[in-house]
Amino acid sequence: MNIKPVIPLLLALACAPAQAEGGKITITSPVNGALVAANIQVQLNYEATLGASGDHLHLFLDDDRIDILRQLKGSAEVDVMKPGKHKICLTENTKWHMSTGLESCVEVTAQ
Repeated sequence: MNIKPVIPLLLALACAPAQAEGGKITITSPVNGALVAANIQVQLNYEATLGASGDHLHLFLDDDRIDILRQLKGSAEVDVMKPGKHKICLTENTKWHMSTGLESCVEVTAQ
């Protein structure tokens, strides 16, 4: 049996991100579209239920990871933002820090 044609498929399946199963992340503040103060830290409030593969959360500001959160409900400080539009995201991650695909994001404008 020639397994060479199957090897790329097996590698793709092994490297694919884990899928979020039954998890949920909610950012309660700031709300999407909020105006926030520029040049000071912003408090993020959140609540999460991890899926089967989830272990912890990563906090991102404009695609840069700024924190790792292990509590499923609480608050975190978001770095100082320059004036303008910004995207804040929480992602569910495995214990190996790989995203499961579950995320929640809000867009804010710092003034």
